[in-house]
Amino acid sequence: MRNRNHLASPHVISGTVRGQPSGDGGRLPRPQQLEGTLPPELLALPRWLPWVALPRANGGIGKVPALPRAGRLVPVDCRREGVSWQEALELARGHRAGGVGVSLPPSAGLVALDLDGPLTPEMTARLERIDGYAEASPSGQGVHVWLRGTLPRSRREHHAEWLARDFVTVTGRSLNGRGRHLGHLEQAEAVLGTGKVPRQAQDTSTQGRRGLTVTDQEVLQRLRRSRNGDRAMQLLSGAWADLGYMSPSEADYAAVRFLAFWTRDEDQIERLLRASGLVRTKYDQPGYLSRTLTRALALGGPVYSGKGDNE
Repeated sequence: MRNRNHLASPHVISGTVRGQPSGDGGRLPRPQQLEGTLPPELLALPRWLPWVALPRANGGIGKVPALPRAGRLVPVDCRREGVSWQEALELARGHRAGGVGVSLPPSAGLVALDLDGPLTPEMTARLERIDGYAEASPSGQGVHVWLRGTLPRSRREHHAEWLARDFVTVTGRSLNGRGRHLGHLEQAEAVLGTGKVPRQAQDTSTQGRRGLTVTDQEVLQRLRRSRNGDRAMQLLSGAWADLGYMSPSEADYAAVRFLAFWTRDEDQIERLLRASGLVRTKYDQPGYLSRTLTRALALGGPVYSGKGDNE
């Protein structure tokens, strides 16, 4: 899935995965498996990375691209960093990562259809009508279908997400009888009855979806009442070391990821950070906060839909 792919697990401490499936557990694919299973167009993409599980504000698990720094895996910006699929797999095995994935650049001409699991009988029947290579998601519940096509940006519709410029996990656990060829975006859209929503300028922010301006206080109230609210509020109080984060910068990154579920307004997130216990003189260094926000928000992920505070 996206990393969305491009955050929550009690097994995660400071970007290092504990108890997450690893090469030792037999869950990481073998090089021969990927080379003999995946579409060649996918293998040719230049930015592959291991991923680690980190907590999301909604209580789910985000699969975040990472590279080793000082002997441990830490989150990185998948738009700027990456290695070959062979090296990513080797790094994942050596550092006990949860798995590997690939970053989709705008020029790739590829779209990953991410179907949430477990699949309903209706969605299973529709999946059988969609052509192209498909594989099980890391959880084994969802399915990724790889398609040839272009979208100006990723979009979500019902239980399907169309990933165009994201980090997408790859397992190599292909669905039987589908082959390794790419499907076609238009055909998949026709089967799912999608593609009718204008592709340009789909605002996925809380404000854009609901047409409302959410105040700073409302964001904090909703965060406090969420499933990971206690951890998030402790982090914002400045107690990052007690939570296992290795540095204030890592804590800043995690705080942005927590807040990003409730608001994608960068100015608002910066205000909330500056009003938190994490604030320090580094915030005034040119470009520091903007880089942190850009890197954290680039991972995408779900946003508040307005249905309830415990999403």
